[in-house]
Amino acid sequence: MMAIFGALIPRFVLLVAWSNDATYWAQTLFGGPVLFLGGFLFFPWTTLIYGLVQTNGLSILNLIFIAAAFLIDLGTWGIGVFATKQKTDSYMGS
Repeated sequence: MMAIFGALIPRFVLLVAWSNDATYWAQTLFGGPVLFLGGFLFFPWTTLIYGLVQTNGLSILNLIFIAAAFLIDLGTWGIGVFATKQKTDSYMGS
């Protein structure tokens, strides 16, 4: 349940933010809609945190927040890999 919310909440917030100010999120912040779409699909927490902290400049504290968001995104991908491996191992009878 937490993984579902962890995957859906940042995407929902990004959609709401983009619908309120599409020029800032897609054009000004990332230089085009392709990077925003890539961040939306693959690294939603990193994209969200970067969009929130970039206006204040990238200080050390802001970089720590971005790194933590990146680790959360990697953890989301890693949980899927380990869950699939565990199911596959039990299926193979080992």
